[in-house]
Formats: sequence, structure tokens, C-alpha cells
Amino acid sequence: MDAAERRRTIREQLKKADRPVSAGTFAKRLRVSRQIIVGDVALLRA
Repeated sequence: MDAAERRRTIREQLKKADRPVSAGTFAKRLRVSRQIIVGDVALLRA
């Protein structure tokens, strides 16, 4: 999965979530480090 696809997945899952999802949870689901998720979320928020 490339970075753009990963960010789309994060965005879609956050929209569907009824409560906050931790970066650690996304990291496990997407098999990347928590820091990668934190960076992706920062880019999505910008």
C-alpha cells in the first residue's frame, strides 16, 4: 500500500468511526509504525 492509499484508508476509517481511533491502532491495522500514522494524520489535517 502506498502513502496516498494509506491516507485515504485512514480518512475513510476516521469518518466511519464512532469514537477516536489511536495511531497505534492504525499502525497495527496498516502494518506501519505509529510515527508514519502520526505524519499521515498531520498531512490530512493540513
